[in-house]
Amino acid sequence: MRLLAADVAPAKRGGVLKRFWPWHLAALTLYAICAWAAVQHGTPLTGMVSGGGSEPLQFIWFFAWWPYALAHHLNPLFTQMVWQPGGLNLAWATGVPVLALLALPVTKLFGPVVVFNLCNLAAPIMAAFVAYALCLYVTRRPEAALLGGFLFGFSSYAMSRQSEQLNLETTFLLPCLVLLALARLDVRVGRILTALLGATMLAAMAGISLEMFATTVVAGGFAWALAWVLLPQRRGGLALLAGDALLAAPLLLLLLAPLLWALFVQPHDVSLPKAWPFFFSTDLLNLIIPTPTNAIGGVAFASVSRHFPGFVSEQSGYLGLPLIILLWLALRAGRAYLRWLVLGLIIASLGPRLWLSGHDTGIPLPWMLIHALPLLGNALPARMMLYASLAIAIVAALWVAEAPRRRLPLGLLAAAMLWPTPRPVQAIPHSAFFSPGRVGQVLGQGAKVAVLPFGFFSPSMYWQAESDFAFAQTGGYLGFPPQRVQQNTALMRYFFGLEVPDIVPAFAAYCHETGTQYVVAGPGAPSDMVVGLRALGWPVRQVDDVTVFTVP
Repeated sequence: MRLLAADVAPAKRGGVLKRFWPWHLAALTLYAICAWAAVQHGTPLTGMVSGGGSEPLQFIWFFAWWPYALAHHLNPLFTQMVWQPGGLNLAWATGVPVLALLALPVTKLFGPVVVFNLCNLAAPIMAAFVAYALCLYVTRRPEAALLGGFLFGFSSYAMSRQSEQLNLETTFLLPCLVLLALARLDVRVGRILTALLGATMLAAMAGISLEMFATTVVAGGFAWALAWVLLPQRRGGLALLAGDALLAAPLLLLLLAPLLWALFVQPHDVSLPKAWPFFFSTDLLNLIIPTPTNAIGGVAFASVSRHFPGFVSEQSGYLGLPLIILLWLALRAGRAYLRWLVLGLIIASLGPRLWLSGHDTGIPLPWMLIHALPLLGNALPARMMLYASLAIAIVAALWVAEAPRRRLPLGLLAAAMLWPTPRPVQAIPHSAFFSPGRVGQVLGQGAKVAVLPFGFFSPSMYWQAESDFAFAQTGGYLGFPPQRVQQNTALMRYFFGLEVPDIVPAFAAYCHETGTQYVVAGPGAPSDMVVGLRALGWPVRQVDDVTVFTVP
């Protein structure tokens, strides 16, 4: 079996991206309309924040932090603005430094909220359009490529993370890399250009999501090894790719040097729970059962899907029966390489042990080997559905391209079943006290502050960015808290919104340990905590829309 329509001669494929320019325009327009309907659905880019909860607010903080750090000659990959007194190594956080740097001019003109909303809106459009270009390259059928682009850009993986995990939803570089590899196999790109482009794309991916970079290397290695075994006639081209990778490696290391230095030389005590890869895995039943992220059937099957492991944003395995039927028809005879590629990636997403209908069966799976590796073992297996989604999109496009009139209706039905519920939007959590200049006027510049609400559900990151970083937090939310904070069991439970008996004394002790000068109870602060702090007899005053406690 040949690799991705390799029976098409390179000479015949040369102008495939030039001849179909009306289709290119139609694809871009269609994907933009779909993204607007799913992500913004009529809300303005300036008055609201895409997404719900505090996840979007941390990305807004990152977009604000980079221009602030560069303007004040600070190390942008380490900050003392959160988790005082130790600070936080941002190389281990879920920041998006490449996007933040590219967006600097827009951030200065329109602010970090607009930049976040634009990036959030652009993510599925770019992913779908590049996947369309990839599918067009391998099929030469624009209608089939249009379907393939949608199946990747608006997959369950993409839409479950939309508006909450910008680092994981910005996936357009993955189909770019695959397209580059196929062009190299067709000898349409030389070795030097392949190495330069490949290293640049991988470095950019690492600057968006280190986890995506690492799992892309793993998935790419799996795809290459599988092709070597099942496609002996392509081994010459595969050997070329391996040589290109070796040539690209030094350049990639050079491009990643600042990030690697920040990761391993700067102080850090980031430690994620070792049980996470077991919990954030795809439930086998999720392949056919939608979650509330899906518009069709998501609510109807909520009683089943609510038992799936992980949060809704990590329950991204849904394919739906029409797409599963399409895959069975496409892969039942022939295309052994693609069959095992799709199956292998889906099995990887199931994690170290098999989950079935919300139950950990204890049956070990191949990801157990990955979990044993250092660093990479922290990757969450459910996110391997990203790679499965791209492989599935290519398979679907190839199958439809063979008989578009007869097969396209099933492809359209499969795409329709993936349509997401409109992604949430939220009001910008403005506060008069945190407006530029006000915090410094009241508390002094650089005060150490604990903000209520505290932890995962707090808008404190937005308030800090809105104040132009006028204060340092002894808390914050830029991902999982540092290991030194994890040792405080009561504070960790409170961080995640769990009930904690006698939290007021524990919180007061934490404030003293970290040198907190003020506790600022902003809009939405829990009333029981405010009452408890008042009972301690700390000096208190009302300023604008907040209550300020001075820590003795």
